[in-house]
Amino acid sequence: MQSLSKRLKKLGFVADLPETVKGKKHYYYQAYIKDLSNNTSLIIEGYRKKGYPTYRFTFYKRTYFKGGGKVSEKIYLYNASPIKMMQKVTSFINYLERSK
Repeated sequence: MQSLSKRLKKLGFVADLPETVKGKKHYYYQAYIKDLSNNTSLIIEGYRKKGYPTYRFTFYKRTYFKGGGKVSEKIYLYNASPIKMMQKVTSFINYLERSK
């Protein structure tokens, strides 16, 4: 079985590990980004949440102005397990590829 990062990389996502204010990386936070255009990105955020044995994921699309201001955000999945997240993301990417 492939790791989650490898499966997302095959779908075109790039891993992005944000840093804390003090410059140390979070061990409990993951982010993956796929640019659809110059202004639109698909974003997956994973985080450890108390009471769950695995990471919980949020999957959304965000559109920006050229200057960096947020125009719109559409959330497709919130607080989901890794399996549900992969199903939704794979389905969404397949839909985008079919509609081209």
